[in-house]
Amino acid sequence: MALRDPVDKNMQRMEARRFTARCEAQASSIERADTLREVARLSTSIVLPYSLTTDDVSRDALRLVQTRAEDRARELIQEQLQHLARAEENQREKHKRAMLDAWANLTGPLGHLRTWAQSKLAAVEQQNG
Repeated sequence: MALRDPVDKNMQRMEARRFTARCEAQASSIERADTLREVARLSTSIVLPYSLTTDDVSRDALRLVQTRAEDRARELIQEQLQHLARAEENQREKHKRAMLDAWANLTGPLGHLRTWAQSKLAAVEQQNG
């Protein structure tokens, strides 16, 4: 595509604006998600088109989606750990199994949060004794 052509430039800009708007909508959906499964699904469902790989605004919009997904996943994990810490002793094992099952959904760009969550879980378990 020859970017010297004004029509091509305008088409490129229009596609970039459309992608950015889509990313913003995805980020707001991620903020409303209430499960790790939903956050992981929403964070991986948007892909940068090849024609926009050189566009900084589009790459920043995609990075924003990934950052919001990571932040929301951390919030949900913190909530789960707080529920575990407050749970009665006979219910803790049940909560722990449910958390580990939910953490299995952390894949792709959120995969590194599994080890972070495991370290937080170890700290909570140590604190509860």
